[in-house]
Amino acid sequence: GRRSRKRNDGDYDDSLERDYLQNRYKESMVETNKESFKQQSEKDEPLPTTEQKEIQKQRHKDKKAARLQEEQEDKRQSEKTKESNTDRLGEGTNVRDKFTNMRKGVKYLDILVGKGPQVRDRKKVRVKYTLRSKTKVGKVLDSSENFGFRLGKGEVIQGWDIGLEGMRQGGLRHLIIPPEAGYGRKDIGAGPGADLYFEVALLSC
Repeated sequence: GRRSRKRNDGDYDDSLERDYLQNRYKESMVETNKESFKQQSEKDEPLPTTEQKEIQKQRHKDKKAARLQEEQEDKRQSEKTKESNTDRLGEGTNVRDKFTNMRKGVKYLDILVGKGPQVRDRKKVRVKYTLRSKTKVGKVLDSSENFGFRLGKGEVIQGWDIGLEGMRQGGLRHLIIPPEAGYGRKDIGAGPGADLYFEVALLSC
């Protein structure tokens, strides 16, 4: 409401109202000046120069190139790991050097060493196996989930009697068996006189 003070002579003194209005006006001017200063500051900000634009553009290109190089490096490392694993399981040209040599040219690589009892000569063993042609991932020629025989009794090819020596129950072994310890020149699906690639898991012995 309106603020006023009555004088002794009956007139009203409006000095309080004028003071109030003046203060409001001053406050309004301060806010207006602040907003004007802010707008002017934004307006006065210098626009990027051509040189600055080029620098920003180059930085963007450099970041993109670095990211691409990192992706290519990750891809190379992934391929190296894949090749290493492939060689370990019988894919590479020099894979035979990584296998342990046995009699009659038989070679083996323990993929998983078992913790159970060790196979014994002339004793019954049960295995799960897969026979492939040419490589570890070649065409499957034969397989069994549960095959039993007596080790060292000639019930299987010589490559098995030799290649399973020292194996422990629960183990998984990769065998490369040459024709001399396999089927000779007989073609069982891999070609006459071909090497045989077995993956054998020892279930019990």
